[in-house]
Amino acid sequence: MPHSKCLHCRSRVWHDNVASGRAADLCPGCGDELEAVTDLSELVGLRALRVRPHLTHRQTADQFDRISRQIRETVAAQDAERQRRIDFDGP
Repeated sequence: MPHSKCLHCRSRVWHDNVASGRAADLCPGCGDELEAVTDLSELVGLRALRVRPHLTHRQTADQFDRISRQIRETVAAQDAERQRRIDFDGP
């Protein structure tokens, strides 16, 4: 698991890579030795000193086309339903 915790300063650290010897790392907050985390519940209530970086996703033109098509289909279905209600309630 790419997380470690420091109980001395009540903090958690996220690592870029998962290595077996991560427990030997030192806390960037207080310099104490970090402990390996086996379950994410161990991190609840600990402050993050190094957070997981956000991944930048590049969306392809195909993804934009698919989203646009879904929006057009949804609008067309709503327009058809609206027109059906108008015709049903008509004069």
